[in-house]
Amino acid sequence: MKTLLLAFAILAAASAAQAQQTDALAASIAEQTAVAAQQREAEARALAERRQRMIDECIENHGYEDDCVRAADTELRAEGARVVHLRAPQR
Repeated sequence: MKTLLLAFAILAAASAAQAQQTDALAASIAEQTAVAAQQREAEARALAERRQRMIDECIENHGYEDDCVRAADTELRAEGARVVHLRAPQR
């Protein structure tokens, strides 16, 4: 009987330790996911701001917004970037 109780106690302790490890792993994964999401958001914001600066500079030099939007988008796509619109296109 004592052997059986000892076995159950060991099993319970091992289960508790495994549960703690699983919880720690889940927390770590959640933290890494949140950090990655923040990084992607920051990169998207930086690209959108760069796109807007390119458009603004083009308009200052050439004055045609529609052409400048297309030129900026084409240049960014040529660089391999996914074009992100910071504000809705004006029509």
